[in-house]
Amino acid sequence: MSDTSVPPPDVQRRLDALAQYQIMDTAPDPEFDALAARASAACETPMAMVTLLDDRRQWFKSRVGTETTETPIEDAFCAHTIGEPDKVTVVNDAQGDDRFRSNPLVTGGPRIRFYAGAPIVTPQGVPIGAVCVIDQKPRYLPAAKRALLQTFAHEAVCMMEAARYRRALEAEQTALKDLRLSEAYFRHLTEYALDLISILDADGTIRFESRSIERELGHSPAHYRGRNAFEFVHADDIPVVMGAFQTALEQQGSTPVIRFRFLHADGSYRILEGTGNNLLNDPAVRGIVFNSRDVTERVRLQEEVNRGHVEKEDAIARMTGGVAHDFNNILTAVQGLAELTKQHVMAGSVEAGYLRDIQAATDRAARLTQQLLAFSRRVVLQPCAIDLASWLRALEPRLISGLGPDIELTIVSHGELRVYEDSTQFEQVILQLAANARESMPNGGRFTIEAQPLILGPEERPKDSRPGAVNYVQLSVTDQGTGMDESTLARIFEPFFTTKTAGHHPGLGLCMCRGIIEQSGGHLTVHSHPGRGTVFHLFLPAAEAIEDDLPPPSAALASGVATILFVDDEPLLREIGATILLEAGFHVTVAEDGFDALAGLADMGSARPDLLITDVVMPGMTGVQLAEEVARVSPDTRILLCSGYTRDALAQSGGLPEGMAFLPKPYSLAALLAKVGELLNLKVV
Repeated sequence: MSDTSVPPPDVQRRLDALAQYQIMDTAPDPEFDALAARASAACETPMAMVTLLDDRRQWFKSRVGTETTETPIEDAFCAHTIGEPDKVTVVNDAQGDDRFRSNPLVTGGPRIRFYAGAPIVTPQGVPIGAVCVIDQKPRYLPAAKRALLQTFAHEAVCMMEAARYRRALEAEQTALKDLRLSEAYFRHLTEYALDLISILDADGTIRFESRSIERELGHSPAHYRGRNAFEFVHADDIPVVMGAFQTALEQQGSTPVIRFRFLHADGSYRILEGTGNNLLNDPAVRGIVFNSRDVTERVRLQEEVNRGHVEKEDAIARMTGGVAHDFNNILTAVQGLAELTKQHVMAGSVEAGYLRDIQAATDRAARLTQQLLAFSRRVVLQPCAIDLASWLRALEPRLISGLGPDIELTIVSHGELRVYEDSTQFEQVILQLAANARESMPNGGRFTIEAQPLILGPEERPKDSRPGAVNYVQLSVTDQGTGMDESTLARIFEPFFTTKTAGHHPGLGLCMCRGIIEQSGGHLTVHSHPGRGTVFHLFLPAAEAIEDDLPPPSAALASGVATILFVDDEPLLREIGATILLEAGFHVTVAEDGFDALAGLADMGSARPDLLITDVVMPGMTGVQLAEEVARVSPDTRILLCSGYTRDALAQSGGLPEGMAFLPKPYSLAALLAKVGELLNLKVV
């Protein structure tokens, strides 16, 4: 076991002094050898040494008359000498001195009888060794020779001090040379760098600018030196730049990359991107080095790419929305004709089975058109305030059934959270994410839905007219599935993109989800890594309170049969609608567009329809415009809007006009009659 005890203070001071001189175990030195020879000759002794003592041994820097290079410190005569640093220690006859009689150096080689040693003492008063002379016979040392030994000891200190100063001077010269080389290297790098390199003082004053600044920003480096860098930063970007600069002052290393606008000589602002590095303590720099580059053109090109992407998506959305509109009209006709035919077919017959198959096919086609509308952000939303925890609990059985027995479902809601969403469309989003999670976890796992409140500032949410921070709810949907790589993540919101194997049909699942969330005023992000699962973050506008259920219509019809004005630009839909409503006992007036409907309304004189049923998208006048005009001239007329595509009306305002009901296409005849009965406060069969 090694001795880890701390040396006594006097020993530690001696060790520190020896470390400063860097002399222990060094090579022979002619000056010290000459000093030992002079001491031997002056004192007329056969042996002389210049000794140094650490905490365990006495080492001979130079010696005359012996080949020994060191002895243990406990045997060293010089250990007694440094104990009395103010005088020369003289032992006339060691055999007659109780301190040394049994010393191995007396009883054995070199059989010392006479010893005289002058302590070597540093300018700080620390004894570190001795200049000594030795003889193998007793003798006497006169006072003059003792004084001479002290002179030799002082000379030894002077030689060690001179060597120390030489080393310090050489180190300083080397450091100065290195500094000059470093400065030259740094100057070369900065002067000819393509990037902009600035050196700022701690208060932001520009001390250096690379030559590249003239090429990029129009002014020579001299224009900037001595001025504060923040003079040239765009006012809106000063908080960002100031924050990065403060970070650089407070910590070592590079700051995060920031992007800001900087004044050009022509008066415009260029977009710079850069990072700072604190080199205030580097003697070659002594400043904050900021490395930046002009990314104005790159930003412009990226904006063009993004704009092109948005325009492409919008073109696809318009196309899919238009297709969905026409397709919904066709489906409504097919579905209506099938239901009318079913009334004249015997139940259980082959024909009834065919009609059921037609109904199933139209239902499937209707779901596809709904996805197309969601992708194109043309769904007619009927949002309301939803208590998220209760809503998720109600959806839980369907989620469990869809996920299967091998996937564990966890739902967590932090607090009473309310969101403003269309319940039906929002349900489709959650079920679609659950279906994706099931496919990514073929061997089971966990599917987690977690909701928590969140406040988003203007820069953190989609652009809108609301000032300041806005309350949101963050819904995190996480699975433990296979995850996705970066190339897959870049395409998951593309229509009909799929990672499924051959034989599976691609769909509009995730682009539908994004369309619904964004049309509702929220946004959606996704994070995923291969083998580590996927998490979707849905940021949903928060609702302040749960809305009360709407009251039923104020009163039933006073008397007689209700009159309905049915407006649609599709002849087949007008025929089917009129047929089913007439069979249900209503008076029905049909019109092919808004102008035709207003003309028919004028022909009715003082009579007014009890209910207006109108398509939304029609040539010349939209259904919303027609409804507003009817509401003006006939306030008691209830209004039902029908559409499967709303580019020109409902989607622009984000929802239904106040006081109007909505029935999405394609609709079944039963759904039409139920909605009519609801609005007229009648039971329709």
